[in-house]
Amino acid sequence: MQYHRTKRKGKVQMVRQLMTGTALLLGLAATLVAEPDAVAATEAETPGSIRAAIEAAVSARLVTVKDAAVEVAVGAIDTRLRLPTCQAIEVSLPPTNAAVMTAKVECSAPSWTIYVPVRLHAWVDAVVASTNLTPNTKLTADHLTRGRVDMFASSSPLLTEASKAEGKILRVGLLAGAPVLSPFLELPIVVHRGQRVLLTLTDSDMIIRTTALALEDGRTGDSITVENPDSKKTMQAVVAGDGTVEMKF
Repeated sequence: MQYHRTKRKGKVQMVRQLMTGTALLLGLAATLVAEPDAVAATEAETPGSIRAAIEAAVSARLVTVKDAAVEVAVGAIDTRLRLPTCQAIEVSLPPTNAAVMTAKVECSAPSWTIYVPVRLHAWVDAVVASTNLTPNTKLTADHLTRGRVDMFASSSPLLTEASKAEGKILRVGLLAGAPVLSPFLELPIVVHRGQRVLLTLTDSDMIIRTTALALEDGRTGDSITVENPDSKKTMQAVVAGDGTVEMKF
């Protein structure tokens, strides 16, 4: 009977030791699980600091944009991110400015990287349509006015002087307030196919003027084919602004 009591007592002590060890392990595990949350809550990089780093990098790029009201709109940063605090946030931007860009935000120690969209606006005073305009409109001063235009909304340069658009043909339709861009414009046709034109032939010693027949339409500066009505010979001549054509030989 003594032997059985001793054996039973030993089992009870072993169970107690196992329970004590298990409790210690559970307590340690709970501590390890709780600590990362505490660290994340006190040492995580804030969306505000990331946004500030992006805005600083973009603003440095926009110092060359003159006479414009610049706006930088940084996209949303997921607040659920738990990025460790970084002592030196680095921001990389595309080589050229555009209406929409993606900023690469990274930290070398501790190592993490995220990508954030950025929207740029640069408002300037430029030439715009004063009313709705249809294609092939020959522009006059009445068709044009000035308005606030975002220079980043188009890859083409904006016109700042109405005189550069007046007298030209609008290739596309425009709504009132839309910017008038150089690619939308073309010079009017001043020489028409089948038209008899004054041809001026020049060289270093003399000038000859004669009549020629235009075989194609031409705008100022275009090289078109003309024909000598008498010899039926053809030649290339450049259209002048006054509706004549010129050729050097």
